[in-house]
Parts: sequence; C-alpha cells; structure tokens
Amino acid sequence: MSREILTIQFGHYSNFIGTHWWNLQENNFSYDPENPSEINNDVFYREGENLQKQVTYTPRVLVVDLKGSFGHLKEEGTLYHIAQDEETQFLWDNDKVEVTKEENAAKSSFVESLDNPTSTVESTTVVTENDINTWVDYLLPRFHPKTLTAIKQYRHNCAEQPFDIYTYGQNLWNTEQFSEDFTERIRTYVEECDQMQGFQVILDSVDSFGGLGASCTEHLRDEYGKSILSFPCMDSKKTEPSKSNLVKALNIALCWQHIGEHSSLYSPLCCAQTVWPCTTEPRAFNHLSYNSELDYHSSALLATALDVASIRYRRKEYPNVVLSDLCADLNKMGRKAAATSLTLPFPMTAKMDLIDVLDDWTGPLWTSLTPNCEIHADKTMQSITLRGIPEDRLKQPMAKAMKQVSKPAYRCSTVHEMMTLYLACTSHASATYLSTVSSPLRIKDPYPRIFNNNVTETGDIMGWPVGHDVKSVPVMAGLHSGSSIQTMYESLHSQLSRIRSIRQFHAFTDSGLEEDEFRECLNHLLDCKENYEDNYI
Repeated sequence: MSREILTIQFGHYSNFIGTHWWNLQENNFSYDPENPSEINNDVFYREGENLQKQVTYTPRVLVVDLKGSFGHLKEEGTLYHIAQDEETQFLWDNDKVEVTKEENAAKSSFVESLDNPTSTVESTTVVTENDINTWVDYLLPRFHPKTLTAIKQYRHNCAEQPFDIYTYGQNLWNTEQFSEDFTERIRTYVEECDQMQGFQVILDSVDSFGGLGASCTEHLRDEYGKSILSFPCMDSKKTEPSKSNLVKALNIALCWQHIGEHSSLYSPLCCAQTVWPCTTEPRAFNHLSYNSELDYHSSALLATALDVASIRYRRKEYPNVVLSDLCADLNKMGRKAAATSLTLPFPMTAKMDLIDVLDDWTGPLWTSLTPNCEIHADKTMQSITLRGIPEDRLKQPMAKAMKQVSKPAYRCSTVHEMMTLYLACTSHASATYLSTVSSPLRIKDPYPRIFNNNVTETGDIMGWPVGHDVKSVPVMAGLHSGSSIQTMYESLHSQLSRIRSIRQFHAFTDSGLEEDEFRECLNHLLDCKENYEDNYI
C-alpha cells in the first residue's frame, strides 16, 4: 500500500528546503535486500517509464519559482527529453528561421560531477558554499517533466518588478493561464495515486508566494478534500527594523490566515529566534556550527526536521498510520498551528547507552524551528520521531548493568518503550505520539558540513576533537501544539497593530487588499492567540 502524498513547493527558499529534503531521501535509500529500509519511499516517490522504456523513480512533487532561478534545469527535465532537432526538423526549414536563445547557465562543480560519474577529480564531488547560488546547484534527483513551473511574469532578483506582495500571488493564481496549467499538473499526479493520503505544501510566506500557495491550498481543499500539511517558511538572514520588515510581517499574517483556513495543519519554519520586528540571532544547536546567512545552511536544518518528523506517516511497519492522524492529533479546538522542533544530532555520548544519556540529560529536550516561539515540554500535544538509536544501545545486559539496574527505565525492553517512559516523566500533562526507526540519518554530499569536530563518523558525541567527517547521525524531530504558540501570534499582532491604515502601503491596496480585510487579519491573529491560552475553553 503506497499511501501517496503530493508535495508542492512555492518559492525560492522553500525550494532550498525541498532540495535538501529530496537529497536526504535519495541518500538514505537502502539497496541492500538483507537490510531493507524501514521507510516506505513510495509515499513521496513515483515509479514511471521514460521514452526509452527505462524505469524511472522520481519525487512526487511540483516546484514553482520565478523565471531565472532554475539555472541549468530545463522545465521539461532530462529523463523524458527529446532533442530539439528531433522535435522540429520536420516542422519548418531551419535555414529560414532565426532562433534567439538565452545563454546556458553554468553548472556547479557538484552537478558536473553527477553528470560525469567517472570523474576522478576529488574536488568536483564536494559542495562548497561558493558554488551555491541557487537550489539547483546541489540538486540530486531527476524530475518528472511536469514537476517544474516557472513564473514567467516575474524574474528572480528583479528589483524593478519584485514579486514581494501577498496579493500579487493571489492575483497570479486567479489568471486563467496559470491556474489552468497548474491545476492540471496537480490532477495528473493525483489521478495516478491509488490510496492518496493528502498534500504537503512548503511555501515562502514573506512575499507573493504566500498568496500563491494559500490560493493553491484553497483549491486542494475544495477539489480533493484530503489532508493538507503546510509549512510557511522564512529565511534567517539578519535584518534591521524597517518598513520592508513591516511589509514582510503583513505578508506572513495574511498567508497564515488563509492557509490556516484551508490547511488541516500548518507549522511556520525559520532558523532565526525571531522574525519580527526584525530577524535576529539564529537558533543554537550544541554540536553544530552553521551560517544562518546562507540559505544553503539554514534550509538543511529545516529539511532535516521535515524529513524526520514525516517518518510517522511513511513507515512500512505501520501502514495504517497516515497524515490525517497527525493532523487530527494536533489541530484540536481550532489550533491549526504547530511548532516544529529538531534535536541534531541526538546527543548519544560515545560508549554510553540510551538509559544513561537520558538520565544525564539537562537543559531543553529540543530546539524550536518556529519563529517567536519557544516549545514548552508541558501541556502539549505532540508528534515526535526518533531515528538512529539501535536496540543494542538501549542498556547493558544484566551481568554488566551495574547502576543501570536501579533505574526504573531498565525495565524497558525497546528504544520506543524507554523513550515513551522518559517523555511521560518529563512532559507534564502532555500527550505524545512517538515514532522510532533504528536506522540513522545518513549524511552525504551535498549536505553542508556543519557538525562540530567532536562528532564522530556515526554521530556519537566525544569530549574532544576527532576530526572525522560525519557519515550518519541519530536525530529527533517533532511537531508540537501547546500554549507556547500564543506568544507567536501575540507578537505578530503587536507588530502589525502599528499600521494605522493599510492605505499607507499602496502596493497592497493597488493590488486589491481592502481595509476591512486587513482588520479581519488582525482579529484573526487575536482569535488564534486565544485558542492557545491554557484557560481557553
């Protein structure tokens, strides 16, 4: 049973995240029949056949970005591509036709190494930050011809005609040319599914892609009635308080309002601690050193969280656990928003068992990847996934257990049972759905090299530098719905309340936003805040 999910990515930063996500999945495929994958890859991937009758295995995804951001990628992809001269040689006399072409975009050294797998030059297989200008520069998978959609009315990084206002995206969706083509692409993917779970939507929420993605979720809800899990994203580049930041905050609020209405659940994503009134310091991870100014770095953390958290509804062991179960667990009482967490790497100290690691653990259990929100351990509905702790790291056998025997957790016989006990003891009045898989997350190029030098090849934590490249790590990630989210809404409402009238932002009013719609958005933020108050009934 495939339990298919269609993923849709709107925007440049969302595509940075999506690229890392698809790369992680491809690097974690298992081709060993004696050690099969615990994850059902058919949930996110589809099998097909190209024009040469070769079997293809491609992501079930639709990717939307502006013209000029696709680099060397052709919209029709390469797996099904027919050479141009074969397509046109019988249609007209080429000697009488003048052809104008844009200059081909250069490929990064990493992509060149993928095209030339026999290359012996070591440097061409390693991704460096200087190589990365756009998300296509570190893309591993090949795409289906219907995957890529370029918005030709706007150009990437064009200051003269920016795609930066929420209502621009709404208006684009309402054009017949875009909506008919894109909804047909959605329908093509949906109709080939046997037992579809629903949709995942990753969208930039600080610009026009918020309006485009929100309009798409409305179509998905009306047309298919399946579960929709949305991730509105923000990059973590530091900014100073300015009017442009107020515009971004307004875009975010409008985006959240509408995806909250049409999605089953949504979780804002950002590596910065706060995004409004300005983007500030990045989230700190104990054993990572990453550059939050680089989309290539920050998006890798967000993609890792999505990859691990989504394991709940794509495990082979429990085929009846689906996306709708996750959404139903977390969206009680009108609480449509959830916070995303990540623990990377899960701190398994070298030569220590899980029982001792948990017993010695101090400080926060996880790091929030949702802006202006710190995740509390208590009074929370949460879905948590832990991957990469094998059963032989659980505890010592009785003959060697020593002090472990005196701990209540020693009675646990599985990683799942011990972690469940730990969460029950440390999370007061919380309801947790825990998923565990034993296989670690394999780390390969083009994943950025952000692990500190005290992390071993297998992800264990040492007390001194080891100087090895990390090849696999244990990871924990989760989605949480609790009272801590009210501060996110309250702070965003406080920021936007500074706007006395939407008429002072002409780009919004000129593109169709009315004053009463803005007031409705502000009231919506307050309603959402009240939904997360502990005393709210």
